[in-house]
Amino acid sequence: MRRRTFVAFFVLALLLRLAIAAGTGVFPRIGRTEMEGIAMNVAAFGNYALYFGPTAYSTPVYPLFLAGLFKVFGTGLLAHAVNVTLACAASALRCALVALFAVDAGFGRGVAMVAGWLGVCYIGALDTEIVGGLDGPFVAIALLLLVWACMRLWRGRTWQTRTPWWFFVFCGFSALLNPSLLSVTAGLLLAGVIACPAPVRTRYLRQAALAVAGVLVFLLPWAIRNYLVLGSPILTRSNFGTEFWVSNGPGRTFDHPHNYETYHPSQNAFEASQVYQLGEVAYNRVRFAEAMEWVRAYPGKYLRLTAERIASWWFPPRPRIVLAPKLVLTLLAFAGLWLMFRRQPLVAWIILITWITFPDVHYLVQWSSRYRYPIDWQILLCASMALHAAWQEFRRRQEARRGVPAAA
Repeated sequence: MRRRTFVAFFVLALLLRLAIAAGTGVFPRIGRTEMEGIAMNVAAFGNYALYFGPTAYSTPVYPLFLAGLFKVFGTGLLAHAVNVTLACAASALRCALVALFAVDAGFGRGVAMVAGWLGVCYIGALDTEIVGGLDGPFVAIALLLLVWACMRLWRGRTWQTRTPWWFFVFCGFSALLNPSLLSVTAGLLLAGVIACPAPVRTRYLRQAALAVAGVLVFLLPWAIRNYLVLGSPILTRSNFGTEFWVSNGPGRTFDHPHNYETYHPSQNAFEASQVYQLGEVAYNRVRFAEAMEWVRAYPGKYLRLTAERIASWWFPPRPRIVLAPKLVLTLLAFAGLWLMFRRQPLVAWIILITWITFPDVHYLVQWSSRYRYPIDWQILLCASMALHAAWQEFRRRQEARRGVPAAA
């Protein structure tokens, strides 16, 4: 039954996304993201670089994956079609995995079915989920697997005996895939220190230290490369200063499209020339200092932008046509998380930790639906809890009116 359900949700989600890609003209329209730009340079010249030279704008896992794709299929329409198909397939895989996770977490088949159908039909970030060229679908799967693994480790108390080696490897790979997952890993490890009983805390700390070592093993070669090429041992990404400056200053808004298209070096020729002249590391330091000066000069405006970004993260304002459904979905997710604490508190705590740790850096920079995409599956899962509970209550009342005893 689980296998048939998994296959059914995967196929339905994939077909829907491919149909949207074909119907909206995504396949013949080739656009280049920064990750694709890096990948094309790697494939063509062997240089991990953007238009202004060597870069650490993105950790290397996904750009190198794209570089392999470009090597095999070229950089034209065929490669773009393959890229779109892979993005749709990864998004569909996430939909199917959420249903299996719901069953394994003990939520029941009903919640799993609702979560599967919501996952099939809900597309929170069209460009991320369908167009390709961004790592969002793969980051969502990595986050799902990280949460799943932590749930099983804590449920089975594996950390009291011996945590499997693959968990440490996966923590390191996830951090190298996308640094946003690093804060989630850190939050889960810290929560474990607080929650584990005192007599076994030393054992747990040894396991946590191995997880940290696994992360460092994966990040250290990247940091060494950045030191040799850029002159700075950057462990994750180099572009926080740029993104913070693009998001906070005169004329900025809370959302990504306006800020990115107006101020970002990828779109602004003057800023691109500044990156080329100063170098990526120096440019980011200069722009971060400028942004901090503005924050200190106008703290009220900065707090307003931050409040707007936080509100937009949980209640996405665009596209406006689905503003009301997304509002309802988030409210249902909050209600579902409350129900989860009553029924499966372990999973509820893990999800709450994710909600606290994953968005933190995104509250400081411009909002975009693609930034929230990796945790959309948790929103859908929690909303499914609320919807299924509401349906059960409705059926119970209907049966009570007819004099039929409510099912256990």
